[in-house]
Amino acid sequence: MVSKVFITGSTGYIGGQVLHDLLHNKDHQFEVTALVRNETKAKRLLERTNNGIKTVIGSLDDASVIEEQVKKNDIVVNTADVDHVPSAEAIERALVGKKEQTILVHTSGTSVIGDELRKGKKPSTKVYYDDESIDEINTLDHNQPHRPVDEIILRINEKNPNVKVVVICPSAIFGVSDGYDKIISAQIPILINLSVANKQAFSVYHGNYIWSHVHVKDLGELYVLLVDKLLKGESVPQGRKGYYFGSYVVENEGPISEKPSPIEHLWGDVSAAVGKVLYENKLVSTPDVAQLEPGKIAQLASFDFAPYLWGTNSRSRANNGIKIGWKPKFTDPKYFWDGIRNDFEHMKKEGAFSK
Repeated sequence: MVSKVFITGSTGYIGGQVLHDLLHNKDHQFEVTALVRNETKAKRLLERTNNGIKTVIGSLDDASVIEEQVKKNDIVVNTADVDHVPSAEAIERALVGKKEQTILVHTSGTSVIGDELRKGKKPSTKVYYDDESIDEINTLDHNQPHRPVDEIILRINEKNPNVKVVVICPSAIFGVSDGYDKIISAQIPILINLSVANKQAFSVYHGNYIWSHVHVKDLGELYVLLVDKLLKGESVPQGRKGYYFGSYVVENEGPISEKPSPIEHLWGDVSAAVGKVLYENKLVSTPDVAQLEPGKIAQLASFDFAPYLWGTNSRSRANNGIKIGWKPKFTDPKYFWDGIRNDFEHMKKEGAFSK
């Protein structure tokens, strides 16, 4: 049986990986329609997928296009702008009155559990678990990043039980994607670019902030695994209990400390690794890391949220994914640390540092 999928963000980093994994799935056959901004992107995507999909032209602001596609498809995978309220509302309008069983897989992010910018020198020991901490997650402040859209998505299932809703919250994503357009992440490449612009690698204050991370290929497998389970009618956490962190777990983990576990990183250490590779490539005059105030970083990046990318704590454990059979392959720390240099090499190849 062929299942019809509507996907947003298919030319992006996450969406491209998910699209690849859907098209190469051995258990189900998917007829995929991708929302694409213009004819040029559509043509390129069709060429790179060997015409294995359909495309529809539109942006996230084209509510009528989104509503039409949501109504026509069995599965909706939303991997585009996680903070775009109008498109989330369009998805909601299309789904609340839909009689057919529909699966909605929405992308959020673990910035939703991030703390405030703090100048204190100790990392947080607060860890969120997508099963044990679910009540706390569901009562997060409305002003937390991504929370306004999450709230729209989560109420869909309450209005229409025919819609099975799950929310995937990736942590810091790394690795080269199998996607069809954008194949490297944003969080670390932005740090690399801004470090070059600053003429020195930098951290937010002292850099003592811990995040969890996940490889993009592991993340793609989590999306498709959830689609598979829901198509088969298996009982998996969904609705308000259906949060799935895109991070890893530590087997037999002991007390949480102020040091990152093997499945986490300290942003100050990332900045040091960036400084090293930039210095080796003669893009900065020193490998040392400058400690900058958040305001300086926001000014350097030209967007206010920038310091939150590397100046908050966001520690998560993907218990729900592991419980349903997710088996990530890139948990060894070397993959993450090698990924920083891989991002740099890709950016260099693409001419990011050409004068």
